[in-house]
Amino acid sequence: MIGCPACGLENADDATACARCHLAVELFGAVREATADEADRDPRFTQTIGEILSQLGDDPPPASEPETGRAALLYSHRFPAPPAPRGDLPASRPPGPVTGLPALPPAGDVPLLLRQVNDYLQLARRQGLELAPFTDRARAAVASQDRSTLEALSRDLFVHLAAALTDVYETAVGRRNDLAGLVPTGSVDLELEGCRASLALGDLAGAQRRLRHVEELVADLEDRWATVEILVTEADLIAETIRLLGGDPQPALGPLAEGRRRAREGDRAGAEPVLARATLALWTILAPMFQQELTRLRPAIVARRQRGDDMRPAIESLRALGRDLRHRNYASAVLAFRRLREATGGGGALDGGAPVAAAAPPDVGT
Repeated sequence: MIGCPACGLENADDATACARCHLAVELFGAVREATADEADRDPRFTQTIGEILSQLGDDPPPASEPETGRAALLYSHRFPAPPAPRGDLPASRPPGPVTGLPALPPAGDVPLLLRQVNDYLQLARRQGLELAPFTDRARAAVASQDRSTLEALSRDLFVHLAAALTDVYETAVGRRNDLAGLVPTGSVDLELEGCRASLALGDLAGAQRRLRHVEELVADLEDRWATVEILVTEADLIAETIRLLGGDPQPALGPLAEGRRRAREGDRAGAEPVLARATLALWTILAPMFQQELTRLRPAIVARRQRGDDMRPAIESLRALGRDLRHRNYASAVLAFRRLREATGGGGALDGGAPVAAAAPPDVGT
């Protein structure tokens, strides 16, 4: 029997892939080796990067750097958005949009209109809205006690507040959608549907209360599931980079799908270590491709330096790449590598972005 290093299942000796998470058996050894916390985590990369930096007239990166503490990344949308995952479990249906203008409350007598105006002003202040355009109108309307003036002011305040709450609702739906492909969002969905119903009925106070509750629920989900979000996005980013460089991530995609499945079932503790090992499995495929690309890019980088080109962006990317690889910050390393290719014209840009901080992976020891 051979134990899967990703999900822990014992498999038959003649198995070609794990029966549960489908990690290819050919990657078992590499994932076990990558899981070990060794002092020198990738000497080949360190050596190659150091040699290129020396040829560029820059000091090679130090053999080790002090840890700066565990970085935190709470929202996966700060990563470049990878393509939709393949074969993932379907997310629950998102709450519908707010369509049309919410129902205006019936116009009443002057005392009722005064109460409406006061209520809307209080709601708007709680929402932090700009009220300068309405301040003078409200003062004049209260002083005049004119019904038509108060009715127009109440209507305009209602529309202004309803539009603002609708924007908040749509933002909350977007944050919910970022989570829905990974984790259960039933409680959030229920509150969002209630908020949409309140808006449709013109119950702005009720909508505001529900939206505040939604924001609390979403923030709690983002906090509790931040590591899962980061690990999934990191694995997707590595898989996409493998494809862009002409490789096949398929042998390592099984643990990613298994980790997603566990997360969708609410099993955060079970999902995190499997997803961490999914990242390592994918990295074992990408690592030699990175090494090959660095070797391919090296003559072009040196030649540009000899022509007198400004190589500061390339030097910065190389140093970031070395640092990120030593700390196993694979997502940031991928982005540094993409910036390096773009800065050196070595194959064109791969839609790189700004560096990101990665959360320290969970304990993946067996």
